[in-house]
Amino acid sequence: MRLILLMLASFAAGQAEPTYRIVREGAYWVRIDGGFLPARGALTVIAPGKVQTQGELREDISYVIKRRVKAPSFSAAKTLLAVAAVRHTVSNGRTFLVIPPQSARVTAEVSLRVPRTLPETAFQVLDGSVTAADLAGAVRVNARAGSVRMDRILGALTAMTGGGEVRLGRIAGAIRVHSGGGGVSVLGAGAGAVLETAGGEVFVGEALGPVTAVTGGGNIEVQRAFAPVDARTRGGLVEIGRVDAMVSANTFGGAIHIAAARGADCDSGGGPIRLDWISGRLRAETAVGNIVAGLAPERVRDSYLNTNSGDITVVLPSSISVTVQAENEAAGAMARIFSEFPEIRVLRLPALGKPLAAHGAINGGGPVLRLSAAGGIIHLKRHE
Repeated sequence: MRLILLMLASFAAGQAEPTYRIVREGAYWVRIDGGFLPARGALTVIAPGKVQTQGELREDISYVIKRRVKAPSFSAAKTLLAVAAVRHTVSNGRTFLVIPPQSARVTAEVSLRVPRTLPETAFQVLDGSVTAADLAGAVRVNARAGSVRMDRILGALTAMTGGGEVRLGRIAGAIRVHSGGGGVSVLGAGAGAVLETAGGEVFVGEALGPVTAVTGGGNIEVQRAFAPVDARTRGGLVEIGRVDAMVSANTFGGAIHIAAARGADCDSGGGPIRLDWISGRLRAETAVGNIVAGLAPERVRDSYLNTNSGDITVVLPSSISVTVQAENEAAGAMARIFSEFPEIRVLRLPALGKPLAAHGAINGGGPVLRLSAAGGIIHLKRHE
């Protein structure tokens, strides 16, 4: 933010006053400035408030700046809105547009139409939302506070906001987002995405590259991914759809649900875990809650399921080849293991102080499937 203030101060004097008009809108006087500026190289926009940018097939920059203030008369409003609306300069192949800050009584809104072929567009905003669409180059956003909305960006996107929601549509390049407090959503990520928020929900519709989603408190949902997914929340639900790669899911207090993945590594501090169709290596542990897991017959690897308080239900295809090792540490008659596979032998009367155990090789055996429950029932079910 210090850089923003220094840039604003450096443009505070010495430029011509543009043509403008002042109109009345309800309780406000509004000064409207508009015009055109040349676009050379990358673009940096420095503004105190809301900025909207639209990429177009054009070579110059069109701007409209609206500043609002409550004042008793036209002359009083004119005095309060006397500072020039925009400062423009070019340095080291980059165009700078600076909208100088006004008094605390004045709010500003900036609308820009820029060449969509800009190699990079950067926004530095003190307080206010940033919106941009249809840009072919990279986009960078640094906002002290305010929401960020982007769509149809072909380049990489980096967005940092001290507090506000980040809503992204289709972004072809790599994405990196950090919010000090607010939800983060991406409809379509064409490359890798790192999404972090101190507090808020994280949503991803579709991702072609790896996804890292981290929130200090909120739910995480990833509907479709073609690369590894890493989801971590300190308190919320983790909902993962279909992933053609490994999924890592961690929540300190909430449920985990994965519809399909090529491997899963799950930890819940207190909530159930449901895994509908997992191939490859599987590890799932929860302190409190049931575990339900469906294993695919292909790419079978050693797997481990553990709950300290709850049931474990595993659905196995009849064609799968695995070696089962199950233990139930519940007290006395509460320790139960049920199997629909005759190959699994259950010790009906465990020795004093030892857990109830079940062992066996299905279809000749293979990778080891270990099941451990401290309180509850273990079910091994057959899926034809």
